[in-house]
Amino acid sequence: MDNFPERINNHMDITLTFQALELDNEYLQFEVERLLPQIREIEGVEQAVLISVELSPDGSKAGGGFVLGALKVIADNSKIIQGLMGLNNALLGNKTLKMTVKATDGSEFSGEAKNRDDLEYLLQQAEEFYQRRVQN
Repeated sequence: MDNFPERINNHMDITLTFQALELDNEYLQFEVERLLPQIREIEGVEQAVLISVELSPDGSKAGGGFVLGALKVIADNSKIIQGLMGLNNALLGNKTLKMTVKATDGSEFSGEAKNRDDLEYLLQQAEEFYQRRVQN
């Protein structure tokens, strides 16, 4: 029996945007591209990609056809949140992380982390957001 409808209801679109005033755009993009393979290895990740300019939010910086410092992750379960916590040094370093989680019902959660404590709280809140969507 196919579980496809259940996966559709439980998947999340996560946008991660990094900012670092002390890093030039090229190095920031290098850091984001280096992070992609690590995120793709997290259980539950269906897709992790750079965000193309055509899909960029208003006011985003772009370079080489992609939004600088941004990536999108599509995941089918909350293990992505736990996996991101395991990457906290790579996620933050000397960067600010903005995260937006969109559920299939259209609801959205956003937050920002500037340090490890912020990141732990942000990921905990994202996990709770996901669990509320699954229960409904």
